[in-house]
Amino acid sequence: MSEQVQAGTARLERGYRRVLACYPRSFRAENADEVLAVLLAAAAAGQARVGWAEGWDLVRGGVRMRLWPAASRPRAVRAAVTLMLAGAAAELAALITVVVTSGAVRAAVAAQHPATGNGVLVHQVAVLAGAPLAIGMWLWLAWANGQGEDWARMISAACFCLLTLSGLGALSQHAATYAPASMIAAATVWAIGLSSVVLIFTPAAGRYYRPQLAQQ
Repeated sequence: MSEQVQAGTARLERGYRRVLACYPRSFRAENADEVLAVLLAAAAAGQARVGWAEGWDLVRGGVRMRLWPAASRPRAVRAAVTLMLAGAAAELAALITVVVTSGAVRAAVAAQHPATGNGVLVHQVAVLAGAPLAIGMWLWLAWANGQGEDWARMISAACFCLLTLSGLGALSQHAATYAPASMIAAATVWAIGLSSVVLIFTPAAGRYYRPQLAQQ
């Protein structure tokens, strides 16, 4: 291969790499070399510049992937994001459950063991006060994890730990006895949180959050 042809190929490769920069970093980390090889193999003999038509098609694909990134996410991350959205809905259902059953819970505490049951009432008040924030956190973490932000995994894990501690605290206050419906709703939220955290820490998800791992 002559030096002129080599220089043209190198120039074309740089052009393709500049165009591919419009794709999400996770996609580039996993597929850039393969896509680049295909583009160079399909290039016309002596081509040294990216054609307007093919350049436009590549840019359009990159913009579409950035605006609608779900297709570029690993299956585990897509499932985790879906579960986080379900977690927001489950948190709302738990809030409604607490509101609907609050009268029955107060009556049960007053009739049986007021001294030991007060903790349940305090926990329910905390749920009522914190539910809007919790719903917002579920939605925010769903968005951040969907964008591949690695810090979102850490915050998701921390939130799950807080959720677990809250549940254990409610159980220690005999919430299963006085507020069984609320505990079932809380257990559903906890199960969703556990499943989503497990999914975002799988190896396949790790390569999405840390694209450099895909190159090793």
